[in-house]
Amino acid sequence: MIKFNPEVFSRLHTLKSIEKLYWAMGAAAGVAVIGLFCLTANQVSFTDEALAKKEITFTVPPGTPAARIPAILESEGVEVNDFYFKLSLRLTGAHKNLHAGVYRVYPDDTVGTITDRLSQGDAYLFSWRIPDGSTYWEVRRSLNALNDIKHDSRDMSAEALLFAIGAKEDHLEGLFAPDTYNFHAGISDLLILKKAYEQQQAILTDEWTNRSADCQVKTPYEALILASIVEREVGRSEDRAIVAGIFSNRLRIKMPLQTDPSVIYGEGEKFGGDIKREHLRKNTPYNTYRFVGLPPTPIGNPTRESIHAVLHPAKTDYLYFINKANGDLVPSKTLAEHNRAVRRYILNKGH
Repeated sequence: MIKFNPEVFSRLHTLKSIEKLYWAMGAAAGVAVIGLFCLTANQVSFTDEALAKKEITFTVPPGTPAARIPAILESEGVEVNDFYFKLSLRLTGAHKNLHAGVYRVYPDDTVGTITDRLSQGDAYLFSWRIPDGSTYWEVRRSLNALNDIKHDSRDMSAEALLFAIGAKEDHLEGLFAPDTYNFHAGISDLLILKKAYEQQQAILTDEWTNRSADCQVKTPYEALILASIVEREVGRSEDRAIVAGIFSNRLRIKMPLQTDPSVIYGEGEKFGGDIKREHLRKNTPYNTYRFVGLPPTPIGNPTRESIHAVLHPAKTDYLYFINKANGDLVPSKTLAEHNRAVRRYILNKGH
């Protein structure tokens, strides 16, 4: 018969308690070490050169493997723990779906905030603007000067570019909506132009659907042509409707539009001087002094406001107008009134 010895049992219980205590202490120490490692590894350091920059950015080209990011950061003066950074990329899932682009890094960033930004594709957006009334060659020249995009359209002919953006028109002029476009690095310029084209088409469709009954243009494309002229003729935005009304009156009575911007456009991309009498004598399809009606294409990219004005022209008896040097519009009903306005405000010869 085995006798129970309370003393032995007490010693065994004490040993087990000590073992549990040691294990708990070891586990706590391990957690503390891991926590300290994570805290340290999560930190980001910057070189003096990086901090001196106006903004710290790094570029992730399309197809870049996630393992390359720490080296890319280091090349920009941003140092991270390589192992912890790659681990964080895996935990966020960014290693499987890394978005190309230009990313910003801030002085208070951690590895975690940077990898979160990468996983969400929160890249820095570039901006590019199509100015109001700009010509298609000005648009292409401006787009070609941009960095960090793919210039797939640079060597394309106008015909090839029209096809690439899905345009049904025969000419590039007027097809791009003036606006500021935001995009990620590495995008094709064709996608940017396609977006600008589709935006202009959406504007034109909407405005044409809601046009007034007394507008003088017969098709959406004619609206685009006349709007491009109005865009270049107004000195102030609030004058669009009345200028559109004046040109609409001329179209209705079959009077030549006699608009200088159209004549200048007909001289082509290299024209950079003042319009002269010799230009007004040239027999070109854009010389609105020599024929009645609209030129064959727009002469620039009109804004929605100008398209709206053409499709909702002001009801007026005016047939002429000039713009003063300060932008003020001076409309006239007769040629005699117009000549007096020219003499007074353009030639500065008084009354």
